[in-house]
Amino acid sequence: MPHLTQELAQFIHQLRHHEIPTSGTIAVRRGISDYLGVMFAGRNEAVVQHALSMVTLTHNSGSANVLGDRGKASTSDAAFVNAVAGHALDYDDTGLDGHPSVVLGPVVLAEAESLGCNWQSAVTAYIAGYETWADLIARDADKHHGKGWHPTAVFGVVACAAASAHLRQLNVAQTANALGIAASLASGLVVNFGSMTKPLQVGLAARNGIIACQLAQRGLTATHDALENPHGFLAALSPMGQVDLVRPCAAGQAWQIQLQGLNIKRYPVCYAVHRVIDACLSLLADVQGQVEQIEHIHVHMGHLQAAMLRSSHPQNALDAKFSAQFAVACALSNGHVNLDDLENANITQPHVQALMQLVQIHADKTQDPDDLLFSPYDELAIHFRNGVVLNSQPVRKPLGHAKHPIGNSELQEKFFDCAKRTMPLAEVAPWWFMCNAHETELIEWPVLKPV
Repeated sequence: MPHLTQELAQFIHQLRHHEIPTSGTIAVRRGISDYLGVMFAGRNEAVVQHALSMVTLTHNSGSANVLGDRGKASTSDAAFVNAVAGHALDYDDTGLDGHPSVVLGPVVLAEAESLGCNWQSAVTAYIAGYETWADLIARDADKHHGKGWHPTAVFGVVACAAASAHLRQLNVAQTANALGIAASLASGLVVNFGSMTKPLQVGLAARNGIIACQLAQRGLTATHDALENPHGFLAALSPMGQVDLVRPCAAGQAWQIQLQGLNIKRYPVCYAVHRVIDACLSLLADVQGQVEQIEHIHVHMGHLQAAMLRSSHPQNALDAKFSAQFAVACALSNGHVNLDDLENANITQPHVQALMQLVQIHADKTQDPDDLLFSPYDELAIHFRNGVVLNSQPVRKPLGHAKHPIGNSELQEKFFDCAKRTMPLAEVAPWWFMCNAHETELIEWPVLKPV
């Protein structure tokens, strides 16, 4: 049996920035920028206030920025709160069946700030985490969402340990121990989607990844084969035993950050419904003025996607983020799905609620060979009372997907729209410039007036 834990530790320890393809470093910088924008948008949410109440703010050396202007905390606490805020609105990027930047971003920024590292080091550490996550999650034939696991919280904690270990320059043995410790701290459930616990478990993944490295650095040990052992991390996540424990480590051989990349969200709802929203908006011109004449709406999507979209009749923002019915009703009745639409008062508007009742979901069990969590395509058919049927074109990659990307101007527009919700518009620009600083510049947060 190969020594996967040790091989990954070797990869993490030896990784150097010049080895990473330029397209990969660009993707990471975009992902971190996007994460920070949505963190600002979400930092006043109730779940963030609960998380903030659990940490001690400090101005000690080695501490890290919390929420931009709320003070500083230990790196693990800062990463915890900042990750919760980044996921509070479910508007952060996706990839690897999860949300890479909302866990890796807070970790590499907090650790880099505390250790005095530059952007190049932070990006390299992010890649160490991303490629570790990619190698591990690709080994299972069964999708983790279908088994009830939230991959961001499960694989994310091991990825964060990898990123932290790289920045802390742990040796191979310490890095292997950090991975093993993190494996025992990994947890997160799909059943908690649509509740405050979803962003909480993401924040705990970021926090626990750093703690695993701190403990390993102090000499705490873990089993040498914690990831690949028949009773280890990967096997425990695969009750049907369809996980590959034999294949040697592939991290760094074919760069997954280049092959899979990061998907930037254009709508603040579960990514499983983004293709359907694109399909709705493509029909908007033909539907305008006729919404009240709709008899029913037929939605075709993947069965694993449908399983994540648990709420059929949401009455609040947390539920609406995981509702195909709301996404369709909102897109067709309002002409968009944005942060304002996710206000509780807008969700419960009579015309939105009435349209939700007309949405019928057909869950397709065929899978996209490039992304098994999704069906090969999503599409929409709108049936009117007069017998007319409007059919959308099949949507395979939503706009914002790594293979159908938005430009930097659209990314900047999203950043400003998010950040200005919780800070004066004049103060947003320094944060955008910080995100896009030259790779040799240190991670230094703008100095703004504390709230």
